[in-house]
Amino acid sequence: MEQIDFVTIEEQQRPRKRNGAARKPGPKKAAKPQRPGAVRDGYRRLTADIPADLHKRLKMQALMEDRSVTELIVQAAECFLRNRD
Repeated sequence: MEQIDFVTIEEQQRPRKRNGAARKPGPKKAAKPQRPGAVRDGYRRLTADIPADLHKRLKMQALMEDRSVTELIVQAAECFLRNRD
């Protein structure tokens, strides 16, 4: 898929900063608290395109069980892999 950049004429005419430009060393920042939506330690983010009807069924099942879709997916993957051994 082709990427399209939306840039105004003013932005095109503005001089750009180069990545290799020297930066002034500043004071070290304290560790930031984890932002909402960040991946927890020991976990990895997974992105998958699934059919819309399957997504809807997963959401409905998660709501009925008062669980998250992530919990359902993890349980399903563990069950699938356990049965493959």
